[in-house]
Amino acid sequence: MPGKLSFAKVRKWQVQFEVHRPFATLPLPDLVVEEVQNTPAYRMDGRLRGDSGGQFSITLGGRGGIRIAGVDYPLTPGQAFLHNHGDTDVCYYYPPDGTENWNFLWMSFDGEGAEKLIAEVNRKYGYLFDVPLNSPLVAKLMSYKNYQNEILVLSPLEAGTFALETIGMLCSSKENELRESPRSSLIRDVQTVIATELAGELGAESLARRFRISREHLCRIFREQTGSTLHDYITRARLRMAVDLLLQTRMTAKEIAGSCGYAEYSVLYRLFRQRLGVSPDELRNSGFRPDI
Repeated sequence: MPGKLSFAKVRKWQVQFEVHRPFATLPLPDLVVEEVQNTPAYRMDGRLRGDSGGQFSITLGGRGGIRIAGVDYPLTPGQAFLHNHGDTDVCYYYPPDGTENWNFLWMSFDGEGAEKLIAEVNRKYGYLFDVPLNSPLVAKLMSYKNYQNEILVLSPLEAGTFALETIGMLCSSKENELRESPRSSLIRDVQTVIATELAGELGAESLARRFRISREHLCRIFREQTGSTLHDYITRARLRMAVDLLLQTRMTAKEIAGSCGYAEYSVLYRLFRQRLGVSPDELRNSGFRPDI
């Protein structure tokens, strides 16, 4: 990372945020900046940066470049990226063959909460995002130009909410893509069957036959979409139902086992012992609702 770049020359405007006694678990807003670069000397390499926190950047005009895990991508208007400053897989830069100003808007985040959240977003959605320049996110950040060169003091909750909303707005397009994909639609249908037919046969084989796909394909995309194996998802759904029936009805534990898809009470008993550390009767007597 160059050490002699003059921020005063390249930053068109900036707003800094200050938060007193912030919540340690929430991301914190740090800066909103509109910047212009036009020299190949500009190169921000995560392998060389020592600063903490992370950053969201979107190209407003011209062209930049970013290298992610050794692969280069152009950054044209409407293309954005999110990363942690110290991420060694990321390097963004002014292109060596650039002929026009790279104008971009960025917001930086601080705190351990920000770094953890950004790392999770990168794992789930990747680093690159499409953000229309007329989007509410860009309009929101550009509105801070009215406070240029000021320091805005935020309460801990205001700061955390602002940072979370910004990252949430950035990720909304990815969420929509996942919701609208054929795979996502299939898994939602599978989850609906599981929720409404817990007393029935819900093995991977029977569900795969029902949806006319292979068992292997169903198990693979279920884990891809939910982060859980199909077997574990069904087991947790049945456990939740069993706990509700134990605490809210006078059904016997044997009747509850049948209502939850277990032909033998001994299977439900072993499951309670293994997953919850108590028997069904002990849980009912305690009145305690465990976290499943």
